[in-house]
Amino acid sequence: MAKFFNSVITTHRDRIGSLRGFLCSLRLASNYVDKDSFELVITDLGQDDKIEVIVDAYRKFFNIKLCRPKYKGTFWKSKALNHCVLNSKGNYITMLDIDAIVQPNFLKSIENFFDVPSNIDTKLAHRVRFLDHKQSKFVTRNNFDEAYVIDTLRKQHNKYLLAYERYTKDEVKIRDPKGHKKKWMNNKALGCSHFTMRKEDYLAIGGYDESFIGWACEDLDFNRRAFIYMGKGTLRPEPHFVVFSVSHQRNAWMSSKSTSRNKKLYASNKKRNIIKIPITKSWGEF
Repeated sequence: MAKFFNSVITTHRDRIGSLRGFLCSLRLASNYVDKDSFELVITDLGQDDKIEVIVDAYRKFFNIKLCRPKYKGTFWKSKALNHCVLNSKGNYITMLDIDAIVQPNFLKSIENFFDVPSNIDTKLAHRVRFLDHKQSKFVTRNNFDEAYVIDTLRKQHNKYLLAYERYTKDEVKIRDPKGHKKKWMNNKALGCSHFTMRKEDYLAIGGYDESFIGWACEDLDFNRRAFIYMGKGTLRPEPHFVVFSVSHQRNAWMSSKSTSRNKKLYASNKKRNIIKIPITKSWGEF
């Protein structure tokens, strides 16, 4: 296996508080891995120049590539994520929403997972729990330390709502895993929005379908296609692997019109069993 290098990718638009919390948590996680074993690639589709100042403060801790293409249309997450990958240099891709708060062991645990030969070609889904308003407010306004993440978030993880998780190519949807045997987690998991996988597999299915513009279903579509192509996916249910997510109000770009359109597109792709999306010259470009 080539030397493991992880490109953490995320997209951003006008969520400065979430960005602060995200970077703070990633800095804590960077303490447990070699600085040169990963990079962070951010594609920002916003107009707020404060992002430059915030990001610059973290460059001394780990490698960051901030991409700010000229774009003012509806938030285009699918193309923005492909843009991140286009500008990445890792052989593995870890996708996180900008609202994510990772635990201090996050990066190291990913390395450990893919150190196992049988896991090399697996899509690793990361469990997500949504923080309540109090903790969301805290992490977006304050620098926090490792003790806070472990004692306030991890130890109380059951307080926070579990994101829907999907399993098998039939996308069996589970929110409450109680009573479900662990075999659901091993090799049958699609997960939700956060994952780690080989870049070559990401590219083999054409990454995200850029036909999805605005909010809804782009992650569902990607996960379904990736699972069918790779034939397996794993999700680790233990509390120390949970990724927490900041709660927030719906943004203006989350329109009912684009949501309805994306749902129809998702249903159509699924019905036609679309797995690979062609990579064209405009793929990932704004």
